[in-house]
Amino acid sequence: MIELKGYKIDSIQFENKVPNGTQLKLQNQVKYNVNYVDAENRCIGILDFRITDADMNPFEIRINMVAEFSYTEDEQKPDIHTGSFDQMFPFLRQAVNGLTSMAGMPGLLIPMMKLDKSSVSVNNNVNDDDGESSPLN
Repeated sequence: MIELKGYKIDSIQFENKVPNGTQLKLQNQVKYNVNYVDAENRCIGILDFRITDADMNPFEIRINMVAEFSYTEDEQKPDIHTGSFDQMFPFLRQAVNGLTSMAGMPGLLIPMMKLDKSSVSVNNNVNDDDGESSPLN
């Protein structure tokens, strides 16, 4: 079982310089990496999400998030990767919706996304030898 322990938004960049009434063609870019601390059955998910306009209008949202997860020993890393993303993504959707509605525009609700487990690449483990307990501090 993969369990979200906590998350935080590291940074938000927002630009909206388009005239009122401009029709935007939004496109998303997602980068998601997971660093594993196998000795403790935990991992850190790092999400970089960007929304831009396909027609190059001056509109952009970029959010960098980090989250900590625990998992059971029997979990496979591709399952941890996709499962952790699935747990983190609703918080990203909520942040985008809140940000756009507080910026005086209609709240933007980005569509749900699922990662394809077959596209997950697992590299070497990252060991947490520096004594830092969590990136959420």
